[in-house]
Amino acid sequence: MRRRLATMILAGLMVTALVPPGALPSAGAVETHGPGYHSWRRGSPIDVHVHTTGGAMLEGGESDRWPAWEWFLKQAGYGDIVIVCATCDNVYNQYVLNIHAVDSVQTLKLTKRQAASDPFVLDSVAGAEGIFFAGGDQSDYVRVWKDTPLEDTINGVIARGGAVGGISAGLAILGQFLFSAERDTIHSGQALRDCFAKKITLERELLDVPALSSTITDSHFTQRDRLGRLLTFMARTIRDGWSRQTIGIGLDEDTAALLRRDGRAKIVGQGDVSFLRMRGSNILSCRPGRPLRTTFLTVHVVHRGSSFDLRDWTGDANPRLRVRARGGLLVLAR
Repeated sequence: MRRRLATMILAGLMVTALVPPGALPSAGAVETHGPGYHSWRRGSPIDVHVHTTGGAMLEGGESDRWPAWEWFLKQAGYGDIVIVCATCDNVYNQYVLNIHAVDSVQTLKLTKRQAASDPFVLDSVAGAEGIFFAGGDQSDYVRVWKDTPLEDTINGVIARGGAVGGISAGLAILGQFLFSAERDTIHSGQALRDCFAKKITLERELLDVPALSSTITDSHFTQRDRLGRLLTFMARTIRDGWSRQTIGIGLDEDTAALLRRDGRAKIVGQGDVSFLRMRGSNILSCRPGRPLRTTFLTVHVVHRGSSFDLRDWTGDANPRLRVRARGGLLVLAR
């Protein structure tokens, strides 16, 4: 059937959708533009109230994992799903609908800070049962909606039991602490050689996911050799007085950790997830212009199909690594 481009004014917003001739735009394919945002929405326009189980889907990057998304949508009660991004298009909408029917799925591309106070954006997010943060550059998330009404709205969804998830840059913002990448990325060697390197830009409390309190995450973990920089990030959160103990979670590409609200995580995908924790007593030196120096720390490398419990720091039996930072390098225990 031929379709025409129809434009309407709804609540003061310009709405454009592809619709059959002679018909109004359906609730299944509505495109909306506003100051600093672009929205694509499919599904019911009526806010649904469903039972949610909550939790967090942590994806390590490269590609999304279908079983992880099945879990995420179930945790969100198959209600209203919102994808938040800064550089994406609406590709996730069909991906979600291919996995399972949901009340609605909406992609919100946010490019300017004024969007984080816009009533349309806030209402869209406030009605969500599940919020997913796409990849890209986490500095965009910090720039656009750190310390804004949108941040409060997202955390309100989490507090009432909504599910959250993220991949790559979207994963980076899920913990209480985050590498904000506001001066580009940093490699492990650079971070280990200088605990206060200029590219180490850290933020805290963008999101409030209770199971990720005092936690910092990192993506593409094994593929990009990021253990050294994660150790440095953790040391800085303690050195800067943000925490007495910090948990680090590093996720490989094509891998996800499905974290329940009670702190138990199940690993799915093709790779591993590394769990480690650091206390102040583990830091021997973390000073400007000097290499990070630590005692040996245990890294729990958890394989797909296995579980790890953040509450009591136990998991399925897998080989553990013992590693320390010294002289700008990582040293493995023999």
